[in-house]
Amino acid sequence: MRAFLAAWPLLLCSLWSPLPAAAAAPAPCGEYVPEDEYAPLLSFAGNTVIAHDREGYRDPAAWRYRIDGDTLSMRRADSDLLETYRIEADGRLVLQADRMRSEPVTYRLREPAVCVPTGGAGVALAPAGTPDNQQSKLACKAGDVQSCVSELAMDRDTPQAQRAAQLETYCRRDASPYACDEWAKALKPEDPGAPLYLFRTQPAAPAVLDALRVACRDARAPKACEGLAEQDWIAGRFAASRETLRYACQWKLSSEMCKPLAELNDVALTDTAARRAPQQPCGTYASAKGGLFDVFRFGDEHGAAIGNEGELGLRYRLRDDQVLVRHDKGDDFVLRWLDDDTLLGMDDWTRYTVFRRGVAAQCAPVKMPIASDRMIETPYRVDHCALTDPGGADACCRRGSASACMGAGHIAAMKNDWAGAAGYYDRVCAMHVREGCGNVVAAYHNTGDEKLLAGIRKVCHDEPRSVACEELELANAAAVNQKQLEREVEQSLRELLERLPTEEAGEAPSEE
Repeated sequence: MRAFLAAWPLLLCSLWSPLPAAAAAPAPCGEYVPEDEYAPLLSFAGNTVIAHDREGYRDPAAWRYRIDGDTLSMRRADSDLLETYRIEADGRLVLQADRMRSEPVTYRLREPAVCVPTGGAGVALAPAGTPDNQQSKLACKAGDVQSCVSELAMDRDTPQAQRAAQLETYCRRDASPYACDEWAKALKPEDPGAPLYLFRTQPAAPAVLDALRVACRDARAPKACEGLAEQDWIAGRFAASRETLRYACQWKLSSEMCKPLAELNDVALTDTAARRAPQQPCGTYASAKGGLFDVFRFGDEHGAAIGNEGELGLRYRLRDDQVLVRHDKGDDFVLRWLDDDTLLGMDDWTRYTVFRRGVAAQCAPVKMPIASDRMIETPYRVDHCALTDPGGADACCRRGSASACMGAGHIAAMKNDWAGAAGYYDRVCAMHVREGCGNVVAAYHNTGDEKLLAGIRKVCHDEPRSVACEELELANAAAVNQKQLEREVEQSLRELLERLPTEEAGEAPSEE
């Protein structure tokens, strides 16, 4: 009995001792295929993982991961978003449901590989129970790269140069695409009153270009390669732009960057092409790749059209070696002459498109433009005067706020008060702001009232170098007729819908 009592504490200790910790699940290695056909595939190699589609092109869904027991925590490549996977005993990965995903997604190993695990470097988690608004901050303190990038992206207290330097480190050292994208953004000048541009990418500063090159070539960041190719293209460095597209396509960074190459590979491009003298387009110019804007037609009196059929309802103007075709979104298709018979698309809608002259035509000569460096044009800047001034948009407009005048004009236009709208737009046009002059012409097209052009005509008369003169050339009777036709069709449809029987009213169609 004494022996039993003496052994009792030992027995209790053996019963109460904690169970041995569960062995960490084996790290995934190789290519995993999801049961969901829309989810990306995952290819694991050590601490790195690449997400890609069925054709092998990168997807930003994965960057690096860490394993804690049977839980795999994955950071995305383009943000600090964290996704959680459960590692099953049979090697399957199950992406857990969360606020962004209602159902789990199961991944199965398709192609095994040999991997050397590296311990989850660059990925860390905030302590359990951390509030959502503190997750990023505490994960960054624990060493999570993407969370640190997120904190820097939202930081407005740290000087811009210091933030850019820290982001550069994460881009170069850790090859984080998220860091590379934010680094390039941080190098852009902070100008709350910067000119407003619609569908045209503007040239970047040299420091931004350097960052894009590093991010594209060293970190293979897809967005950086896309930005670099765009910047080289709009600057006329066509060969360099094509090389970036080829690089991105070779490494399967983006399927979209491969598409232009089918056409560009057959074109003689350089980085030092001299700017050409203004040239009038005439006839049909078509792209071999097809698409929504694959054909432009040009005729007399600055007339233009998209597609092979229809009237020349658009208007174009010449600017140096470019042909600018005004579209209904308030900006222009920008086409640049490569040679006598070839135009290159330069704006966001037509970039990388090659238009070759097809059907010839005879066009009456148009007046050649003055050089752009002699033209008077004021960039359109947006301010917040109308939101803060007690007098509102009218008071701000009287004090010279272009955006306040434009806002007041838009309100009048929505009320179908085109005369009132034109009055506000006239004030902006008088500042030699192209958007204001263009809206005056739009008011005329919506009414056919020649009196609405009095203001823009005076601006052009007083200063022939003003952009008002270019915009005035776009005013034409054909556009007035087109707008009138659109209104009549709209009214007819509205009346037809009003006459249709409705189920709610219980009306039955007539038997007659």
